[in-house]
Amino acid sequence: MSGKLIKCLASSVLLITLLCIGALVYIRTDESRFHSETELQQITFLGTYEVDNNGKLLPFNGSIDGLSHDRHHVTVTGTFSEDIPAGRQLMLRIDNLKVTIYAADKKIYSFGEKGTFPHYARSAGNGWDSLISPGISSDDYVRIELENLYTNHSDTAFSVFFQFMYYGYEGELITSLIRSKAMDLLLAVFIFCLGIIAIVYCILLYPLKKVVRQTFCFAGLSLSAGLWFFIDFNVQCYLIPLPVFNNSLDIVCMIITSVFLVSYFILLLHTRWKILLAAEAALEFILLPAATAAQLMGIYDYYDFLNVIIVFTILEGISIPAMILYENIRFSDKINHSLIDSLALVAGMFLQIFGEHRENKTSLFWFKLGFFIFLILQFWHMAKSVKGIIADSTKAALLEEQKQELIEKVQKDPLTGLYNKSATQKQVAGALRTGNPDSLAAFLMIDIDYFKKINDTLGHAAGDSVILIFAGNLRKQFRDGDIVGRIGGDEFAVFIWVPDEVWICEKARKINAALAENITLESGACSITASIGIALAKCEDAEFESLYHQADEALYRAKAAGRNQYSL
Repeated sequence: MSGKLIKCLASSVLLITLLCIGALVYIRTDESRFHSETELQQITFLGTYEVDNNGKLLPFNGSIDGLSHDRHHVTVTGTFSEDIPAGRQLMLRIDNLKVTIYAADKKIYSFGEKGTFPHYARSAGNGWDSLISPGISSDDYVRIELENLYTNHSDTAFSVFFQFMYYGYEGELITSLIRSKAMDLLLAVFIFCLGIIAIVYCILLYPLKKVVRQTFCFAGLSLSAGLWFFIDFNVQCYLIPLPVFNNSLDIVCMIITSVFLVSYFILLLHTRWKILLAAEAALEFILLPAATAAQLMGIYDYYDFLNVIIVFTILEGISIPAMILYENIRFSDKINHSLIDSLALVAGMFLQIFGEHRENKTSLFWFKLGFFIFLILQFWHMAKSVKGIIADSTKAALLEEQKQELIEKVQKDPLTGLYNKSATQKQVAGALRTGNPDSLAAFLMIDIDYFKKINDTLGHAAGDSVILIFAGNLRKQFRDGDIVGRIGGDEFAVFIWVPDEVWICEKARKINAALAENITLESGACSITASIGIALAKCEDAEFESLYHQADEALYRAKAAGRNQYSL
């Protein structure tokens, strides 16, 4: 069963990979027969700009130059390069800006005005927005007023606004973004699926606590990394309505991914120096709620903690491979495969740092590729480990099952399935040893009346059938925890705890009535009754041998008195 499950999961990974590749080829192809024609057009703005109302007009060529890391108010005046017909949507990429647009001295659009977003957020968000054109020609005088609400990337915020201006329809823009960022989307989906499969592994390995912790950390790492990659997909602003999270969800995912990454290696490493990683993970774990509280109270923003996160990233990039290298040197007889895996991760981390500072998108791509390679290698090793664990577990379960079957054969009577004589003796002795000293124990010896006559007249096969029917009826008279066994040919024994003598006598009468039966077999009909001998003793005074002899004597008296009755 485990082998089939492993093959099923492996097939799922392969299927997801093939679907992602197929989707990528389909999305990125430019053949018109695969994609409908689009009316989406990029538009540019021509004119001059002024910074902070300083009275100095500069020619505008698509970017704002000479800005410091501070808040700025930029006014750009001029015209659009093309007409924007009435009813079409003008789509704008707004990166935490306050925007106001005037056409022919008439205000036609505003974004990021105070009161239009939660009080604890600095801006209305980072994403796409659109306005319905009232009909703007390329000759109309247009004034665009911009103010950056973040200071850590003021130079790029203004440039991005003018570099990504489109007119057409919003659905066409979403389709275009999906095509242009298809690799990021499919990479995110693939890594997210790895996390889901890892969760399935967690369920399979739940009894093995340590392995489950490692697999759980890998699942969390894959899920958070997949979501993080999706955030850079540039369509998430259509799916996440709250500006504060739309703007900072990538920071939240970075922190969560980092926590799972460090936790994963903490469980993987054996060196005592991993306590440093544990301290780092604890600090990051504290950072997330602290940053969230600061964000919601309006004291700080998630992006204010970006430099702290970069410091954590550098520490992880240095400490994790250093500790893995230390373990490999110390335990040279056993190479840790995670060292090779982590090299791709470390390279990606440093490329991410450089990319954050230089806005180099190629570096961000290589980081994702390095992280992807790391996750694939780790998933491969984890899958092999899980396969071995499940195989060992299955083998152990099979051996345990065989052991139980052997015990069943040793302890159980092959005809009736009840305890045999030796097992009955052991079970009774065990019950007396662990029972309450003041409890009253009852041992019943039950014999089928005139069974030899049934064997002689109807045959041994009929005798076996009678014993089987009798044993089934006898078992029904007692609870699951009561000890019921076959100790001879037609002799049975029962051990139960009873409240008093009156109760067991009434119980014996009911048993006599229940066991009395007329049955018809292939070789003829017969009547079944039973004689019962009862022995009573306090648990502290009782032993199996004494109970057995007392019950046997009582059974002899019941038979001498006419059978089909009990004797105490």
